[in-house]
Amino acid sequence: MFSKHHSNNEVTNITISANGLLPALDIKSCMPPRPTAPHLTAAPCDPSPPLPIHGTGTLKLITDLAAVLGRGQFSTVYRGMLLQTDGPARECAVKVPHTNSLDARELVLVEAAGLALLGLQAPGIVQCFGMVDLGAATDTGCTVVGWADAGRAAVSGSGHWAEVLELCENGNCWEWMQANRAAMDAERFFVWARQLAVALGVLADAGMAHKDIKPHNLLIDRSGNVRLADFTATEFSPEAIAQMQRVCPEFCPEELPAYTDFSGTIPYSAPEALQFTPGARSDAGALHKMDIFSAGVTLYTLFVSGLEPYAAVKSSVEQMHLAARGAFWEWEDRQYLAGLPNRAAETAPPSPIDAVPPVLDDGALGRSLSLGRRRTLRRRKAQPREFKRFLSGDLLPENVEALLRDMLCPDPALRPGAREVLRRLNAMEPDIFEPAD
Repeated sequence: MFSKHHSNNEVTNITISANGLLPALDIKSCMPPRPTAPHLTAAPCDPSPPLPIHGTGTLKLITDLAAVLGRGQFSTVYRGMLLQTDGPARECAVKVPHTNSLDARELVLVEAAGLALLGLQAPGIVQCFGMVDLGAATDTGCTVVGWADAGRAAVSGSGHWAEVLELCENGNCWEWMQANRAAMDAERFFVWARQLAVALGVLADAGMAHKDIKPHNLLIDRSGNVRLADFTATEFSPEAIAQMQRVCPEFCPEELPAYTDFSGTIPYSAPEALQFTPGARSDAGALHKMDIFSAGVTLYTLFVSGLEPYAAVKSSVEQMHLAARGAFWEWEDRQYLAGLPNRAAETAPPSPIDAVPPVLDDGALGRSLSLGRRRTLRRRKAQPREFKRFLSGDLLPENVEALLRDMLCPDPALRPGAREVLRRLNAMEPDIFEPAD
């Protein structure tokens, strides 16, 4: 598709219409009823919040090799620039599905549908500013439109649609952890765990599950905060699908083969997610508990093991068997114990990182940390069961380990939800850190 309009170092101008940029979706009418618990919100944690997108402007899509941010199985992500005639410019990411893959085009449409349902300012979620039909690119440009308009066209077989997404400058959490193992300490754990839990609460409210949560799909913005990205494996509850079809009746994900296939990452998946029954769809509560399990695996691999799940298992069949019975905690616990003699020499001395104190809303569940001001770990004696450590060398408190273990329970009914995860993080924090000045 690019070869038709681009050569190396060539720029395509894409015009943004004043009324077509934001997803053409009435969020109030499309969101399922929210629970009566305090609304999950994130405190402003970026001193330079994302610039608003409004009015008309130009999106420049640069296609030389220097502009490629990443390539995956189904898409390539390019760096772009949103230029507005009546507003400031901002960089963005343009996610382009591979032209020779029908699955890739369907999955990008599913992702855009989920991001439109969540809205442009969903806390902890990467923003989607709209979609563009690259097949319509001309010398005078083409228009960025909302998901509903793009969905109608795509379902009818028209266009080669790409997403215009928020740019997260610091890459993904997996790559960052590998380069900064000494910084994977107690402070950063509480920052990222809380932000991830807030994002999962937003998904639960919308009646959808990410279903591919892993460090590689957590992006880091310029302030060190995490954003959940890559919603190509998203599963919607029947209620969420009904809400979206009020705006775009043509969108029927159950009819897309790419949607009904398993598209998550097996070692990070909840056991029930691997027990696929054709035609069966999960309700919102069951979907949420799948994401909680994957979040537990993600936090453990990022902060405790520093390794992919079941890293010593070379057989994909055995990995599948272990994941399907929810054996992650049992398996990793044995591996950790076996590696204790060598692990002590690998850990760095504890060193607190910058963090701002928590900001409380009226229910205390919406507070979020960002990395900015220093906090100090309390001095205390380790409890008899506290022998694990964060990658930084900080002691892994027993109540943090208990939270991770509960998130990784094979029985979804016994896993905490996002609000319970936040409550427990908030409750244990005063015992771990000195009071903020």
